[in-house]
Amino acid sequence: MAKAIQAYTLPELMTRIEEIFNANPAPIKGFEAIVQYDIHGEAEGSYQHFFHDGTLTIKEGIEASPNVIMALSYDNFKKFLLGKQSGTMALLTGKVKAKGDISTGMKIESILRKYKIKEPL
Repeated sequence: MAKAIQAYTLPELMTRIEEIFNANPAPIKGFEAIVQYDIHGEAEGSYQHFFHDGTLTIKEGIEASPNVIMALSYDNFKKFLLGKQSGTMALLTGKVKAKGDISTGMKIESILRKYKIKEPL
């Protein structure tokens, strides 16, 4: 059942993201990357998003060497997911810190726009 983003725990939100992306794989076809999110704030954890062969698999913890690591607050992660936070502005203002291939991180923003994720999720 769809619910407001605030009602999700961090693990539940990651599961929901995986479901949304895999239900409509067209925007991620051909995108091959491992993106790591280091989330802090009201919820904390490291999650790796494995984009491979038109599917997204999300795993908690660090299993592989990522293309890019993005460190941001849980609040900013939710805003980014809903398209309420620009990745470029977040980088410029220090709301997100990126290590590695920043262009891969920017690609995530363009992919998210194609999904047009809105509440309730």
